[in-house]
Amino acid sequence: MSPVTMRKMELHVLKSDVNVVLERLGDSRCFQIARGNEKSPKTAADRNGPAGPPPGGDIGASLDRLALIRDFLGFPEPHLIPAGTRMPGPDDESRLVELAKKCDELASKAGALVIRRNAVREARDEAGAFGGLSLPFRELDHLSFLSVRVGYVDPGSISDLEGNLGERALILSLGDSGEIVAAASRKGRFALDTELSRSKFRAKEFPPEFTGIPPELAAALDKELAQLDGELAGLEAHKGELAKVMREPWTVLSASFAVAQAVDEIKADLESTDFVYLLEGWVPRERVKTLASDLGQATGGRVAVRVFLPEELPSVRSGEEQVPVLLKRRVFVSSFERLVLSYGAPLYGTVDPTPFVAFFFVLLFSIMFGDTGQGLVILLAGLVLGRGAFGTPPAWKQFGPILVAVGAGSMVMGFLDGSFFTIDTLFVPATRALTGYLFGKPVDHILVMMPTGGMGRLFAFFGFTIGVGVVMNSIGLVVNIVNKLRLGRRGDALFSKTGVAGALFFWWAVGLGVRVILGSGPAWFDIPGFGIPLAAIFFESTLAHLVDGGRMHGEEGAFTFIVKGFVEVIESLSYYISNTMSFLRVGAFALSHAVLSFVVFTMADLLRERAPAGVVWQLLMLVVGNLVIIVLEGMIVTIQVVRLQYYEFFSKFFTETGTIFSPFRFEYHKE
Repeated sequence: MSPVTMRKMELHVLKSDVNVVLERLGDSRCFQIARGNEKSPKTAADRNGPAGPPPGGDIGASLDRLALIRDFLGFPEPHLIPAGTRMPGPDDESRLVELAKKCDELASKAGALVIRRNAVREARDEAGAFGGLSLPFRELDHLSFLSVRVGYVDPGSISDLEGNLGERALILSLGDSGEIVAAASRKGRFALDTELSRSKFRAKEFPPEFTGIPPELAAALDKELAQLDGELAGLEAHKGELAKVMREPWTVLSASFAVAQAVDEIKADLESTDFVYLLEGWVPRERVKTLASDLGQATGGRVAVRVFLPEELPSVRSGEEQVPVLLKRRVFVSSFERLVLSYGAPLYGTVDPTPFVAFFFVLLFSIMFGDTGQGLVILLAGLVLGRGAFGTPPAWKQFGPILVAVGAGSMVMGFLDGSFFTIDTLFVPATRALTGYLFGKPVDHILVMMPTGGMGRLFAFFGFTIGVGVVMNSIGLVVNIVNKLRLGRRGDALFSKTGVAGALFFWWAVGLGVRVILGSGPAWFDIPGFGIPLAAIFFESTLAHLVDGGRMHGEEGAFTFIVKGFVEVIESLSYYISNTMSFLRVGAFALSHAVLSFVVFTMADLLRERAPAGVVWQLLMLVVGNLVIIVLEGMIVTIQVVRLQYYEFFSKFFTETGTIFSPFRFEYHKE
């Protein structure tokens, strides 16, 4: 049950082939680039040599163009680069420029229309604000922020007038006769009058009694605003069509240039000569031959491959470099990998604890959460998550097998204590028939959690939970001993409190406890049974130095040595007592679950007997009560199971953590 066996590959690649090699490594997702490749960073000139990006292909500029297209057309940010994606070819840069040009043209048109629409709307609002005033039209020019001119120019000069004024004023044509309405802010009034004068503008005469805003202005502004809104709607529709057409080529180009960026960054950190790159990395042993063959085919055999065992490398033997850890893919068991890795990765070459974690997680959860109906709900939730039904997030799929397992275990435990959605009478006929057939004495419940009719069976159940703790602690000790021996630390394996000495002391104490329960007290042989392991723990540092062949250190005096030894012994005693008694919480939470179920069932019966429409209230109480138990008790039990795994199990052997295998793969850079 060790992690996947790893090998280190050393690749010598021609500069002309390095792009295709890195592409294949990124696709394979089985090659973790070693830190040794970061010794001599290269300059930009080195990176843009014969093996660099496509001609004229500034990758940064291309990625910026892709981001602008994405933002303009509203594409979502990509997350995964499809397998088989290759670096951009010679024509991809020109394709990207063409796509960006189309977007730029459309964006420019839309921007100009938006600016003009805002100006027209502002003029329309200003005109509406002063339209109801009973002041002569000429005097409004002094009060309003809007300067309005109504009159005539040569029809052929209107376009020139608009071009000369630009955004400083609005020129609205009222027909083919050359009649116009011109409007500008107070700031642009001088420019407006100047350009109108150059265009030989003739103001329209209004009667002296005319007040307010000329009707031509409001009508012209409304017409212009409607026309601009229509043009913008047309551009928006065109933008939608453009997005449909560009979506696929944009996606392909985004992936290609992301690969180019990743390749460019990797090459910057590789050791190289004028013609060859050196690339080192870790690969799972079973993938070495396939990967080497694939690289050979991709380069036409122009790649030199060397493979090393971890123990052959001085950097690994000295501890300067850790071999990355890849846990094996196993049905069901791998669902608990995240629980292990959240604590830490095991060292390479040590025992993979994931199978034990999977077994004890399901067992402990099932003991503490025993109800057939509630377990069925959890099981069904696991099936939904595992299949991704009802729109559940894909990331939750990994929790499906866990919920199915703990749900099934809770159903078994629920049958043993006779609970189905807190109802404790449903399984009585089946339990009586089964126990009568097997044991000749029918009983209502195989396990009795509620302390009624005597405490003997309840105490036996608590004894069983302590027994589970003994087994779990013992496996943790064995794992630690095996790990220390594999790592060559024989002294720790033999004499530490979690080594052979500590294990013998723990097992002897368990044996004595069993003898006392069976009616037999301590005996003379318990003295050496306890004394020898405790003496080994007391003299751990000395004995470990002798076994490992190290030199004795004389810095500490006799008093310090004795105090240190006593502290180790006392700590070992408290360590094993607390680790064992901690499993009483398993029985306690199983009892609390039974009590909550009893309370819910009792309240439901009371509502049926005393409340109007009692059956309805009874069903409502059962539904709500069970939901509360499933959610609240489910979270509490999960926390307790994780706590027992971390503090009672992992603490035996997880004193050091390794490095997770992180293969090189192509990913989009997050902005």
